[in-house]
This record gives sequence, C-alpha cells and structure tokens, in this order.
Amino acid sequence: MFLYDLALFQKDPMHWLFPLVATISNTDLVNLVETRHHLSLNEPYLDLPYKAATGKFPVQFPNTSPFETSEEAQLPPEIFFIAYFVEGESDRPITFIFPGGPGGSCGPETICSIGPRRILSLSEGKSILPPYEIIDNPETLLPWTDLVFVDPVGTGFSTPGENPDHFSTLLSVDGDIAVLGNFVKTFIAYFNRWNSPKYLSGTSYGTTRCCGIAEYLTFHDLPLHGLILLGTCIDFSTIMGQHNRMLPDSLLIPTLAASAWYHGRFWPEKPLEDVIEYAKRFCFESYLPAMLQPGKLSSQAQDQLYTQMAELIGLPFETVKRYQGKFDERLYTTEFFALDRKVIGGLDTRYVGEAFCSRRNNMNDDPSYQEMRGLDCAFHNYLHNELESKSPFESYVTFSYPAFTFWDYSTYDSIDWPELTQRLKRTLITNPHMQVFVGSGYYDCRTPFAAAEYSFDHLDLPSSYQKNILFRYYEGGHGFIFDVKCLKKLKEDLVPLFTQK
Repeated sequence: MFLYDLALFQKDPMHWLFPLVATISNTDLVNLVETRHHLSLNEPYLDLPYKAATGKFPVQFPNTSPFETSEEAQLPPEIFFIAYFVEGESDRPITFIFPGGPGGSCGPETICSIGPRRILSLSEGKSILPPYEIIDNPETLLPWTDLVFVDPVGTGFSTPGENPDHFSTLLSVDGDIAVLGNFVKTFIAYFNRWNSPKYLSGTSYGTTRCCGIAEYLTFHDLPLHGLILLGTCIDFSTIMGQHNRMLPDSLLIPTLAASAWYHGRFWPEKPLEDVIEYAKRFCFESYLPAMLQPGKLSSQAQDQLYTQMAELIGLPFETVKRYQGKFDERLYTTEFFALDRKVIGGLDTRYVGEAFCSRRNNMNDDPSYQEMRGLDCAFHNYLHNELESKSPFESYVTFSYPAFTFWDYSTYDSIDWPELTQRLKRTLITNPHMQVFVGSGYYDCRTPFAAAEYSFDHLDLPSSYQKNILFRYYEGGHGFIFDVKCLKKLKEDLVPLFTQK
C-alpha cells in the first residue's frame, strides 16, 4: 500500500470497503418511464411544465470489483427513484430526498411533502377511504430545485441484487450509505448534472443517511451545497431511552413540557417559547444534576424535584414519583390521559385517541398515524396512473419490516448506537460553504428538538461555521410535513436555501 493510499485508509477505512463507482455497465438494465406534466397554481399564478422520470439504476455493490467479467458478475443492487425535472434551465439545483425508517420508502413523502403533487390532508378533507384526491402542490419546491425521491434497498421497487449474502450488508448503516452514495453519483453521471448545485434532504432516519452520504460524497470530491435535516437523528445516544440513561430522558423533557402546554396543563397563558426555555433550564440545572446522584438526594429534595417536574410535563405528582422522574415516549403517552382511558400520539403529541388493550408502539396504537392512513393506496394510484410506472408482477414495498427489524446499527466509527456527528463535522470542515438546515417539530417524541440542539452543540466547530447552520421549529410532530400549516412554513424557510447566492 502506497503512503498516499495508507493516508486515505487511515482517514476513512470505508474508502477501501466501498469505492465510489458511477458506471452503468449494462445500459439495457436502465428502463426509465418519462411522463410530461404541468404544475398549475393560482397563488401566486404559476404554470410550470415539468417532466417526471421513474426507474431503477444498477449500483455497484460495496466491496466488489467493478472489473468483474460477465461470467463472474451478478446482478447488482438496483435503486428505484422518482425524479422531477424542469427543463430548459441549465445548472438548476437538484435535491435528493431520502426516507426514514430504516425500512421506509419514498412513496408517502412523494405525495405529501415538497413534490409537485400532494394528497389532501385531514384538515383539507381527506378521507380514510378511497377515492383519494391528489392536487397540484402549492408547497412544492420544484420551481427552485429539481427533486429526486430515492428508495433504499428492500423498499419500493429497489432490490438487493442476485447475491443473497449481500443483503445483510445493505441492511446496515454503512452499507446503506455506500450504496445510496453510489446511486447519487450514478444519477448525476447519467443525467449529466455535474454542474448543478446539489442538496440532500432526509426525514428521521433519512437525516442519518444524509450525514453519512454527505461525508461519503465529499470524500470522493462531490461536494454538496446543503443538507436538509427534518426530524434530526444523528446521535442515537440522545434519543434511545434505556434504564438509567439520563441523556435521552432529559432531552425529551422540553417536548413533554410543550405537550403539556398544548393540552392546557402547564402555563397555557404564556407563549410556547417561554415554556420551552423554562423546560430547558429545568432539564440542565435541576433534573440532570439530581439524576447524577439520586441516592444522595433527601426525601424532601426528591419530592421537590418530582413536584416541579409533574407541573412541567402535566402529570400527577404520584405518577412522576412512581416512575422516579424517568419517562420515555411510550410511558408518557400512555399515562397522560390514563384516567380517561385515552392515549396521546408519540409521533405527534397533539393527537388524542382511544387506549388499546395493549401498547406495542405500532401505527394502530398511535393516534398521530391517522394523517398517514390511506397513503399507500393513494400513492399506488398516483404511481401507476399518473407516472405510468407499474408492474403486474412486482409490488411496491411502502415499508419494509424485515429492513426495520434486522437493520445493523453498528458502524466503523462508533460503538453501541450510531453517532454521525463526527462525519458531519468532517464534512463541514472540508466544505465550509455547505449549508445545514435543521427542522424540528415541537411535539415530536421520536426525535426531540432538544436532542438535535444537543447534537449540534457538541460538533465543537469554530464560531465561523455557525452561520452555515440554520434551525427552524414547527408546531407539529415527527412528521410535521404531513401538517399543511407546517408544510407551508417549511417551504418559506427552504426557498432561501436555493435562491441565495
């Protein structure tokens, strides 16, 4: 190994495991379906012609040689995508959108967020039952950037290839990052978008992907203009609750206080911002110091802490004391309206629903999932009839439970749960012009906004980099893109990212 190669290996061992390849060796494998459309909006008036393209790109599998003979080669992983282009403008920005999960596809986000078409929300009259109405989306970002919605391996129409041994690698943090990074390079090469400003956007686990892919592409000399992180999860130690893990419990408290405020149990007469600021002070000045030495607190000091916490998060003193002030998403959402035999949402604590006999944290138990009901059928109808992308022998996998269940969270640069902050830091230092947009919902128990703030506070970047990081907050939950009011604000917040020079 040459000294230069050794230096690269020491900097990033993944460079050797996952080489960046942008070659489609067999063009017969590419089968794109293109359709023409018009985006027609009244406020402001806009009539924008655009092209939609759907298809699969074969992507070089990590840790395999691109020089295999035809006899040795097996069908590589194939990544399905839905892309929207506005033609006639050179060097338009292009944004790649990655779903969460892991196990989620791009389908639901395609028709409920920043794409050119959107399903009606519940507040606009959407029914759980078909037929569903798809409208031209006033909140789309297509006038400012081309959009590419990407399905990770095992979701949508994306496949792992012919070698079954490869699937376990693809269902991992680093394997997923490498394959999706290779997809971005392949896409750019195929459509000749080398000179376009490039952005990555992710929701939930998609933010983990974005931070990893950003470093992966930057290391291979494909720098990005920006990252859009919605429902941020880049350090899992800040969100994964576990017995005697104080950090996730403490960073959830501001979200619980916001939830208590929303339901009228804490300071309903004051602005939400005041509630959150008070909750943060309680978290760092009272809660964490006490939890570091609970055995040394007197009974009086414990009762004082539990009394203050009970008032703050809207639970009875006896409940807080019984659980010793330790609450995760499941416990809080089941206890909040326990006397009324109701539960509040974990994805979005504004929602209230009937309590089930058991609480298993699936979509039937969480009332905040009701905004997403019907999306699967609505998306299939849109995909097959408007985008003309369909197969009678292949079912689109909206959510892959095997991927979610068997995902390998180990990484080459962290222990226990993934921690991508150092990768993000290296990317920002290498590319100091990259913008990072962080959007968080106030009522999100899954990826609390205080956890995102904590992660960025610990990037330990020079102050000159702070101007590149923008935080925005929304009166919604984990899936605030499903809330029309939040989606309108998100569009207003994101447009400057693409228009600034």
